Amino acid sequence: MPKKLDGRIIQDVKILYNVPVTLRDGVTLYMDVYRPNDDKPYPAIVNRTPYLKEGTGALSGYMRACVIAGAGYNVVIQDVRGTGYSEGICDPAGHQDEDGYDTIEAIAQMPWCDGNVGMFGESYHGFSQLACARSNPPHLRAICPAMTSWTKFPAIYDFGIFSPVLFGWIAGRAMDREKYYPGQYTREALEQLADCCAHMDEQVAFLPMKDMPAGNVPGVPELQFHRDLLAHIDDEEYLASIGRVEGFEQTTVPTLNVTGWNDFLRDKTIYNYTQFCKRGGSEACREHSMLVIGPWGHDSQMSGVIEGVNYGPQGSGDGYGMVEKYMQWFDCWMKGEKTEFTSGAPVHLFELGKNTWREEQEWPLARTKYTEYYLHSAGHANTIYGDGVLSEKRPGAEAADYYDYDPMDPCPSSTGEPLRMLMQEQAPLYRREDVLVYTTPAFTEETEITGPLYVDLYASTSGLDTDFAARVSLVRRDGTTYRLGAKLVRGRYRNGHKAEPMVPGEIYKFRIEAANTCLFLQPGEAIRLDVTSALFPDADRNMNTFGKVGYETEGIVAHQTIYHDAEHPSALILPIIP
Repeated sequence: MPKKLDGRIIQDVKILYNVPVTLRDGVTLYMDVYRPNDDKPYPAIVNRTPYLKEGTGALSGYMRACVIAGAGYNVVIQDVRGTGYSEGICDPAGHQDEDGYDTIEAIAQMPWCDGNVGMFGESYHGFSQLACARSNPPHLRAICPAMTSWTKFPAIYDFGIFSPVLFGWIAGRAMDREKYYPGQYTREALEQLADCCAHMDEQVAFLPMKDMPAGNVPGVPELQFHRDLLAHIDDEEYLASIGRVEGFEQTTVPTLNVTGWNDFLRDKTIYNYTQFCKRGGSEACREHSMLVIGPWGHDSQMSGVIEGVNYGPQGSGDGYGMVEKYMQWFDCWMKGEKTEFTSGAPVHLFELGKNTWREEQEWPLARTKYTEYYLHSAGHANTIYGDGVLSEKRPGAEAADYYDYDPMDPCPSSTGEPLRMLMQEQAPLYRREDVLVYTTPAFTEETEITGPLYVDLYASTSGLDTDFAARVSLVRRDGTTYRLGAKLVRGRYRNGHKAEPMVPGEIYKFRIEAANTCLFLQPGEAIRLDVTSALFPDADRNMNTFGKVGYETEGIVAHQTIYHDAEHPSALILPIIP
């Protein structure tokens, strides 16, 4: 019997299990289909997952397969190649374009589909949408790539930077696989995988990185992808051959980009939105893409309480009405209906510090007043106990700050768990001598900071290569910190994708986009910038030698200098909204 939810008629639902799709290379993938309990054709919304189609993800979080299906859709959850019931070898990047294309076109021909197909999902599911949309299947109408990037599986960070934690991701998928294809791996291989996963701190610290035991378990072909990736981490032709390149110009469908201020792929998702608007391959993509940023972390639950911080009744996905927003998005692009959500402003922002939502016409906001807060010290900004400050006063003749970066003792990214990366208390890092700390005076009135936070950093090194990392945090009245974001840049790529050695002692300017936020600073709160040379293990450590990433067993200590004087005005640039 039909039911109602927020005014919508919700029909009874049935499930079609293990529906096969045979791909162009003969591999068969399997999917479950949640659909209204009748024989009528409906549009299809596809989620391609490596996390098992019968897992809880299809029924919880914002996907809510039974609710969306009851509103008149086929919700299709597919095990991607080499996961769950699907055949083949799991490859985090390869085959995504063609597998997605073949899946969309096969679904469009199913008797239960009316020929209109969309996609949704976060993280890997978002990347699989981007790859599929780039291949332009004729029946794809719209996508919702959440919490993702085109380059998620080369690295969390940027070109030429590898993330050793990704070997653990593959190990997890391989151990899942054994449940569906018992005997695919030897007992010894499974035991070695389990042991590696139980000791990932030791694994990610292994040198050379290419020989990490977690990445070299015999009889586990899934690990070959990351070994090959590490071998070619700065080879543009190779990255293009496995689909690890942007495809904004090739994407013609409208995109709904969703992320959270506590999502470690927040800045990548925001970048996706801005580039779809500028470079999308059709007017529909450029003019009708949207951006939603809640307070959420990197997960499908969209909780309004994260690491003990309560963002209020509007902070959760339910409080925002995320399921209804998704249905309105697909109602518009697959059923041709005008909806309140899609006809409104394209940017929806959750205001940190206010715990309310608002809409904007663009990102960044046109009315932004970018304000420089310059680095100052008497040459001793090391640690929280140093003399580093930030102020709007331009520097004059000032002593530079110095620290030694030892790749054998790299500054942590504060956690090896990227899901918790932004919520970690930063105080332990501020006691390290290789961390320079600069803090504003406490703000005296409420101040809105909305947009990208940039750091202009003038720096030199004694090495032929090195990294610089900028971290920006909110300092609360009680002295605790909330990390707004962090970004690491690699010296050898300062001029683009061609690796060039640095000249020891030469001063370079780095422009670093450290974070994006929508934050209302309260009186008594402050902003802090810290500068160091590692975000380990989320990014591999630079050995300072200009050697091949992942192939070195020893590094050298680099003597780093950060300049803040009249000719080299290093600054944190805040996007203040008047």
